[in-house]
Amino acid sequence: MSNLRTLLQSYLDSPDLPSHEALLSLLETGVSSLEGENAAYRPRDSEGNAGGLLDFTDEKSASLPVIVVPDLHGRGKFLLDILDFELSGETVLSLLEKGEMLVCCVGDIFHSENRGRARWKEAFLESMGGNLVNEAMKAEMRENLSLLEIILSLKSAFASHFHILKGNHENVLNENHREKYGNVPFRKFCDEGNMVAEFLRHFYDDLILHEISCFEKALPICAAFSRFVVSHAEPATRFSREEIINYHKSGSLVTFALTWTANDAAEDGTVAHLFTELLGEDAGENAVYFSGHRPVLGTYALRQGGKLVQIHNPEIEQVAVILPNKEFDPERDIVDVERK
Repeated sequence: MSNLRTLLQSYLDSPDLPSHEALLSLLETGVSSLEGENAAYRPRDSEGNAGGLLDFTDEKSASLPVIVVPDLHGRGKFLLDILDFELSGETVLSLLEKGEMLVCCVGDIFHSENRGRARWKEAFLESMGGNLVNEAMKAEMRENLSLLEIILSLKSAFASHFHILKGNHENVLNENHREKYGNVPFRKFCDEGNMVAEFLRHFYDDLILHEISCFEKALPICAAFSRFVVSHAEPATRFSREEIINYHKSGSLVTFALTWTANDAAEDGTVAHLFTELLGEDAGENAVYFSGHRPVLGTYALRQGGKLVQIHNPEIEQVAVILPNKEFDPERDIVDVERK
């Protein structure tokens, strides 16, 4: 475990971008981990592939503490601080190694967003001048790729206990493939989606782009636990458990509906509907839905009649900690894990 922690720190501390060989190896292993996940917790779709749902509603999983991690956006230190966070005197990393904890990240690995706003503008000007592999983009991609290395290593080491869902930023090709993969092109301050794709194509090659895209498309989109549900965004509309499992062929555009929903754009009652679909008819009054996607002021925001807890504040290293046999209280159980 100490060797793994040292390795993860080395990714974060490296002044260089990962080599083609090292990154490709991690990606291939990570894709294999996702595609070969145990059907006991990741049901197969109608074609026998790993489906879009993680199902941890069984009795054994219900006995484990769970940490729900909001949008990461290149924050590798945030993820390492989570691993070093202690519960009952043991670090999260130690609990993962023992198989005594579950971690579920809501997605969004790439793009520093507002934190890197000035850097994005500098990179955009350089790119418009024909310099695609410029220093500003190198700095941005060092953050993104070091985080990706950490995630891939954790997924390979703790396949059944460390999980990350697909967010709307998991679209490295910047493709417009809304119906199958829920992807639409991304831009916020400049042309971030295209800039990342072109940087990776020129600094590495199309193979690295392809492998990152394969990793993104193999990610699940929803996780159900005994008393709560997690997705990147608030569910925009109603759909069934089977539609989530068959997310790559669902006519309901389920992936888009769980990754791109703007605040106040969801139909009323979608969370209650998914509680019934994923947790059962008697899910009860205490069920909670977690999402990130859109930033919140302060610690959290409540939606869907208070049933959905939105926890993405990019200025804070905060997570939701759900303990077995204990009702979730957002005032107590959303905690700051930052190590100063």
